[in-house]
Amino acid sequence: MKLFPGRQTRQEYLATQVARSRSKFRYCKVSLHDVLRYRMILARDRRQRGDRRPPGPVLCLGTRSGREVDLFRVGLFGGALRRRLAALAEIKRNSYLTLVPPLESVGRSDLMRLGPSSVVGVEVNPDAARADVLIGSFDEMPASWAQQFGIVFSNSFDQSHDPRRTAAEWRRVTRPGGYLIVCFAHGVEPNAHDPVGQLTLGDVQALFGDALVFFRHRGSRKGYSEAIVRTPGGEGHA
Repeated sequence: MKLFPGRQTRQEYLATQVARSRSKFRYCKVSLHDVLRYRMILARDRRQRGDRRPPGPVLCLGTRSGREVDLFRVGLFGGALRRRLAALAEIKRNSYLTLVPPLESVGRSDLMRLGPSSVVGVEVNPDAARADVLIGSFDEMPASWAQQFGIVFSNSFDQSHDPRRTAAEWRRVTRPGGYLIVCFAHGVEPNAHDPVGQLTLGDVQALFGDALVFFRHRGSRKGYSEAIVRTPGGEGHA
């Protein structure tokens, strides 16, 4: 792991991240097919451990326009027909998008009423405001979110101002026996927009210190490496 040497103040960092988000606001690097694969991996692990709790709530961090939130809601909690139709409607241009937006947007969650099938997000850009997306920094989330989420997902760890602080905050909001899905680009140098670069599986394991459930080098549709780690606890829960 390498950190960008041009250290910014906190305010400079936040302003940089908002500007970057606005420049790529509709750019989604997650495919529904990625989420459907995570669904199978996590279901298998939960069965093996006897964890019968619902997998959610789910939290997506650094979610820009919020499409990641929609994909996890459809992919994890949508019916089989809806999942199939949404997969057929997805296309790839510069990023992943859908030809039929209502397939993904219907039934969004509410930040004020988190439940077992809630899927919500955090995004620093105020333009992302909606009922299921909290405007704020992913390294400074509400105190009430401690151990609330069964799944925490992000492909934005490279945007961390302080990777250790960020990892600790992500673990704080993940419940015992919950999962963190961390996706990262391979071999990319850090810069002012993405202050963390050259991340490896070893770095993820050192930062999160949890059981490795799954890893695939360049495994996502977009070519991200994917690591899924599980926090301690949760075995045998009904």
